[in-house]
Amino acid sequence: MATKYSNPPVIYTVAKLIYADSIGSYSDEKYKKLLASLTSVGFDSYSLSKVMGIQFKQSDNQFSATPANAERVGYFSPNRKRCALIDENTIELRLSEYDNHTRFLDEFKVLLDTCQKNEVALGNKLREVELHYVDLFVPEDCKLNDMFSSVSLPVGQFYSAGDDAIKIGATNFTRILAKGTEKVSVSLEQVFSSDPKRRKYLPDSLVEPDEKLGMPLDVSRLFKSQGQVEYAIVHTACGALLESSKLNTEEIREKLEHLYRESRKTFDHMIEPNICGHVWQELDIKVEVE
Repeated sequence: MATKYSNPPVIYTVAKLIYADSIGSYSDEKYKKLLASLTSVGFDSYSLSKVMGIQFKQSDNQFSATPANAERVGYFSPNRKRCALIDENTIELRLSEYDNHTRFLDEFKVLLDTCQKNEVALGNKLREVELHYVDLFVPEDCKLNDMFSSVSLPVGQFYSAGDDAIKIGATNFTRILAKGTEKVSVSLEQVFSSDPKRRKYLPDSLVEPDEKLGMPLDVSRLFKSQGQVEYAIVHTACGALLESSKLNTEEIREKLEHLYRESRKTFDHMIEPNICGHVWQELDIKVEVE
């Protein structure tokens, strides 16, 4: 599939496979073996992360919560804009240099195939797949509201002062698709920030808590002027429960393709195509969504 814009709004994407059972942690030897397999697809290093979290347990209808170290490993490309991450119960691919959805989903399939060959989560039951896109709407020669065709921006619904340092308003929408096991959610955050150093670019749910697994974001291309103070963060999140308990990477790839097409319909309905086409520099090609 061709890229539709020469300066696209997408700054971060995640494809994630979630297991019902714990993957657990591995020895350094197994981490290095997986790195050797991933080198051929552009990953050249890995980092281990241990972040303190909470582990929930249920016994005889009683719940308990205890502190626990969650071990995660991230494999990185040389520029750290591609990350393959494995944690307690997920395998995911994160990109901050998104090209097009076909290559993105193909790369995720390769990652799952490689993990399977290296017996990562081998035999674990599957639970869900997720697909996340984060887009920045930064107006250029227009107002932010002009970029949307069917969305009322949230900040104007509340009182604010003209000299506020930061203002953030959010609105959310979720579709449960007809099948009942798939959903598409959109979260829009309208942001005013007079100080470029205090801008946020990702929704809280996708912020990486450990700098060891952090990735650089290419956002300067969207902000043409340091004086720009108003923009929007649009997070499109898709998910589907998996009917099979066994990993078939081709079926996972097809499921994510389906979710992408549904999310694209939602996205295209939300934007004002002529205005956004100008801001994002639409290319003279046709991109069809079935």
